[in-house]
Amino acid sequence: MRAVFGGGQSADGHSADGHPDAAYATRVYRGMFPVSTGLDINTVTPQGADEAIRANAFSEAYRERSGGGGSMIPVGAYRRPVILVIGDSLVQRGFEPGGWVSQLAMEYARSADVVLRGYSGYNTRWVKELMENEPGLFPSSEHVLVVVVLLGANDSVRPEGRKTAYGVDVPEYEENVKWILDRYKSSKVKILCTPPPIDQEERLRITTDARGMPADLLDRSTERLVMYVEAAKRVAKSTTSGVSTADLYNAFKQSGRGWEKKLLSDGLHFTEHGQALAYEILSEVIKNAMAKNKIKPSYDSPTHDLLIGSNNTDDWHGHLVNDHGSVVVVE
Repeated sequence: MRAVFGGGQSADGHSADGHPDAAYATRVYRGMFPVSTGLDINTVTPQGADEAIRANAFSEAYRERSGGGGSMIPVGAYRRPVILVIGDSLVQRGFEPGGWVSQLAMEYARSADVVLRGYSGYNTRWVKELMENEPGLFPSSEHVLVVVVLLGANDSVRPEGRKTAYGVDVPEYEENVKWILDRYKSSKVKILCTPPPIDQEERLRITTDARGMPADLLDRSTERLVMYVEAAKRVAKSTTSGVSTADLYNAFKQSGRGWEKKLLSDGLHFTEHGQALAYEILSEVIKNAMAKNKIKPSYDSPTHDLLIGSNNTDDWHGHLVNDHGSVVVVE
């Protein structure tokens, strides 16, 4: 039995079928298991059943990464596709323990690198300017498989309120979001989140009681926020490159009585429950968008049990022998 990783290698390191991952998989395999590999540079000659399983596992990892013969999934600097999340403090705080972005990172821990670009207090204008003036901060489009954009919480502040310097009017907000998404138009999955709802009562309490300001300096209002929610939906609908919507606004509002205090810690940022709901929504939208684009996330290397063989009974790799002498696989 012979597991083939590539049909020959060119001078530039690419395999004959056009995928550099074939040669890479072979090098990794031969480096990890030098005794069992054959002499042919482009093939591995398995020595026994476990060796065949292991060699084929590497071969399958390569084939899945290369799209099963189709177009390759984009890969970043560390040979994994990138899931890029762009936004304000709702994104920045998403990498806190239990945060929605950190949960995405856990979900794709073996198949993609989740890259966070969340900037507390930023609006779409400032994010756009950052991307224009510091392009190296952001992965390039060819490396990004999924881009998620969540902006609008700061753009939508009341012009007459205490946060007026952060505001961006609706037409500019739409144009800025279009610009950000257009930068990643070649990414296979693009997701635009609606800004989540606020607890206006709590924001008013913070303005008056906590800060001692008059009520007319309220920083945010539901009435104004809805304009930006609708704007985000218009952008997603009008973008020709295909953008999926993650409707955080309605999902939060429809999550049950008392959602304001359950999901929002200060009337704006997520509680633990809010983080969990945001993750649930984004995870589902990403999966659906991947399925629509025929993308199947796969591990970038075989699982450990395949490396040591199915008949090995060392308990450290998950196989235990019970009282009857049978091998039990413990996940």
